[in-house]
Formats: sequence, structure tokens, C-alpha cells
Amino acid sequence: MPTFGAMGTEVAVHAPGLARADEERLAAGVAEIFARSEARFSRFRPDSELSRLNAADRPTVVSRALFDVLQSARRCFALTDGIFDPTVAAALAGHGYDRPFTAGALDRPHVERAPACSFADVVLDEATCTVDKPLHVRLDLGGIVKGRTADHAAGLLPRPGVVDAGGDAVLRDVEHEGPRWIVDVEDPRDARRALLALAIGDRAVATSGTNRRRWAAGGGMAHHLIDPRTGKPAASDLVQVTIVAASAELAEVLAKTVLVLGARDGGAFLSRFDDVAAILVGTDGDVRRIGDLEVIDG
Repeated sequence: MPTFGAMGTEVAVHAPGLARADEERLAAGVAEIFARSEARFSRFRPDSELSRLNAADRPTVVSRALFDVLQSARRCFALTDGIFDPTVAAALAGHGYDRPFTAGALDRPHVERAPACSFADVVLDEATCTVDKPLHVRLDLGGIVKGRTADHAAGLLPRPGVVDAGGDAVLRDVEHEGPRWIVDVEDPRDARRALLALAIGDRAVATSGTNRRRWAAGGGMAHHLIDPRTGKPAASDLVQVTIVAASAELAEVLAKTVLVLGARDGGAFLSRFDDVAAILVGTDGDVRRIGDLEVIDG
């Protein structure tokens, strides 16, 4: 299975019906899509379009590609009642996540409190692709862009085929043959084992957890899932959320939102969706299943 590094994770491409050389060529095409996306949307690259927008002190005309992502982010902001909020970038940086994640690189003795902000403060003018934001507002589009890029790259896949970007996976099946992909849901307490396995076909999967990207900050431990209501790493009773949905972009947004909300409010939030399923793992080890899931082990 060909793999490559992008967006701080490992991306795998698998098309079992192709010869190895053809699968490698497919993976090269997928890698190009991820490279273009990362070059435009990374908040860690000073030359990216997103970094230029974050530094702007006046209304800025952006590319159609960036504007489309911001519009999608605005819809997700409304869908989640503001729990999905790209303006958490300043809070992430204040807690130490101001560079690509590697173990130990983000550790710091102090936390810098970021100014209060909201994606509601960002004005989008569709007619001119202009973005107007307060100077102190910084945007992080990493999660939604990773899911969106996986969805885009999946357009290259034959059937059957998979693009898996570090847990944000799009799975394509042979039509009318039923699920053929087996997806393990990792045990957040032990990455070497699976809590359970799911049979999935023609769907997308995303997992968010507080157990992976962690570092020492301000005398405690921080993680990358910021609660926009507090400006701090989420302190819910969930440690991991896996979502099965129609797209990786939606699955990614919902997984983060549910984890921030916690088991009770997150479960109530998911009841709004007819075509979404989830696995919620509590800090106490409790595993809760929501929606239509074909569990084959666990």
C-alpha cells in the first residue's frame, strides 16, 4: 500500500484492483493534491495563502479555493452552534501549538492567553472573494482542509479504493456488493490494539482524540482540540470520537464538535443527523455506539 507524508500525518492509498505500478501512479496523483492543499492552507508555512490572510491588517481578496473553504467553515460554524470555530488558531498558538507537531517540540512552561474572538467576527464577501477580519483573529483550517482534501483525492479512486489521511478516510466500494472494508477503531489507551472493527462501504470515517497530540504547557498537559467557549483545550468526558458520515469533511467537523461537547451534549447534537453514526469513548473507558453501525468485532 503506497504511503506518503502530508499535513503532519501519513496518507495511505489502496486500490486492490490495480497492479502495483498503477497503484503507485494513483498515489502520486493523490500526493500532488495533498501537496497543493497544504501549500495553500497550512498555518505553519509563512508563504501559504492562509498565513498571508492571517497576517493581513485590512480586507483581503483571496483565491476562490480559500474562499470556498471559508464558506464551508462558515456553514459548519452555524451547523455546530459555534463549537467548530476556525478562529481557535490564536488559542492553539498560545498553548504552544505554533509549529508542526512533533513529540516534545511544543512543550513550554507558560501559556499565553489569546484575545477572545469568534468566526462571527469574520466577514466574507462572496461577490469579490474578500475576507475582512480583525487584526488579532487567526484562522486554523487544518482539520476541515484535511477532510476536504481526502474527499477531493477520493475522486481519483477506482472502485474499490481508499484514501486514508491519518484516520480521515474515504472508502469506495464496488456498487451493490455491500461493505467490503474493515475499519479498526483504535483503543485510545493503547494504540496497539483496536476497541472494535466496523464494516464500511462508500462512506467516510474520521476520528478525533485527546490522546495523540499532547504536550506540556503551563504546568499541565495540553492537546489540540480547543473549546472555543473557553479558549482552552477541551475538558469533556470524552477521549475519542469516531464518526462515519457521507464525507470526510463532515466526519472531521462532527468528530471534533462531539468531543468538545462531551457525551451527553455531543450525543444530543448527533441526534440531528439521520445519516451519521459514531463511536464515543469516554475518559472512563465507556464505549457508546450511536446510529447504524455494522460492528464485526468488539
